[in-house]
Order: sequence, then structure tokens, then C-alpha cells
Amino acid sequence: MGKLLDFSQYLGGPDSVEVIEMFPRQQKRFVYNFGANVSTYTFSSDYQTVVLDQVSYDRETGNINFTDTNVIGYFQNTANIAANTYINTSSANTGIVEFTIPSDRYTGTIMPNARTNVVMSVVAFQWQDATTPPRKDMHRWAIVERWEPGVTIGDPTLDTNFVRMGVGAIAAFTSNASTQAARIEGAYTVGGLSSKDGTGATFEVLVNASGVTTLKIVTRGSGYVPAETITIRDSQLGEGGAPDIQITVSSTI
Repeated sequence: MGKLLDFSQYLGGPDSVEVIEMFPRQQKRFVYNFGANVSTYTFSSDYQTVVLDQVSYDRETGNINFTDTNVIGYFQNTANIAANTYINTSSANTGIVEFTIPSDRYTGTIMPNARTNVVMSVVAFQWQDATTPPRKDMHRWAIVERWEPGVTIGDPTLDTNFVRMGVGAIAAFTSNASTQAARIEGAYTVGGLSSKDGTGATFEVLVNASGVTTLKIVTRGSGYVPAETITIRDSQLGEGGAPDIQITVSSTI
């Protein structure tokens, strides 16, 4: 198990991130003044949601204190933000670009009084000029997602889409799945027998009419190590007489 990043390491320092608190259904617009014509620049944005083990607040300023905060996991909700909708470059020739942080960045559960297992969406706003090679820069908004009526109350770490870091969850894998005419067509969600101590991983196995087989991880489990193998039996896939599938863990988190 690797050492978990502290929050300042994860975000890259105060010069490139602004911390704010928002409700999931809120949107906020910000105006960037580049001080020069940026009409030839390319702008883009994306986001992902992480979970923090704890946060505290400065009693005098009310600002969030991340001194003892760690990122304990994340959601696989990385998504590009539609530039045509949320990035307004109509005044780019005067150096003005408007960027809107969209609503519904995170749609899972939140505790109303959360000081632990705190949900935070990190939104990145990027730009690059037209030189060769291009000069690139970015700004990140670290958004503490706060409960509001309409948001389901609950612990975000219990969500099936939450991936906990530092517990040997499967990050990537390979398999020997191939086209097998004997494989029974269907969509299967199955767990496999581990060669070591890893447990809890499940996979979606899709088999088409020609026997072409593809795998997608559903839950990442825990306790796995690189090079560990997981076997999915043909008996779990309709038992048509095709070979078992062997999955090899490439990396873990």
C-alpha cells in the first residue's frame, strides 16, 4: 500500500487552485481577464470528484483548513465540460473570457453536517495559445459539495461508485478473453476466484452472438496486488464449453 497524498500535494499548491463551497445544483460564473487578445487560444474544462477524510475550519476566518486532510478515494465521474455552453469567448479579442462551473458535478449522497468523508469536486479550466509548441496553463476550483434539500443523505464512501485509495483496489487489468464460438451469448456480472488475497472485485462480461467477449470492471475490491490473477469460470458464463477467462491485475490503488 502506498502513502496517501496529502491534500496540498494532490491539488498542486495554492497558486493553481481556489477553494470554494457550493451546493451540487449551484452554478457559478467567473470572468477571466487575460489582459491581451486571446481569440486564438483554445479553452477547455473537465472535473472529477474526490472524498476527503476530514476538514476543519479556522475559527477566526471561517476558511477551510486542510492541514490534516487526506484524499481517501474518488469517483469515476471524470467528464469534459461542454465548452460551447460553459465557456464564453465572445469577448476574447479584448482578453475577457467567462467560465461557468456547471451544476450537478456530483449527484451522490452527502452528510448534512459533514466534517468527515467530505465530498469535493475538482474542476479544471485550461487554456493554450496557438504557438508551436503551444503554451499551456490551467486553474482549478476545488469545490466542497454541501448538502441541500433534494440531495440524498448518506455516507459517500458507501456508494458503489466510490473507489477507496490505498487498499489494493484494482486500477487496471488485462485478460485473455477472446472470441470463443462456444461462449454463451449474454451479459454477465460476476466475481472471480483470486490467486492470492484480493477480494470483492466484480466484472461485467459481455458476449455477443459470435462469441466475442469483452470485460469491464464493476467493483474494484480490495487487497489485490499487481500480477495477481483472477479466474472467471465458464460455468459463470452460461457453461457452453469455452475456456475459463484469466484476468491479470496490472496495477492497484
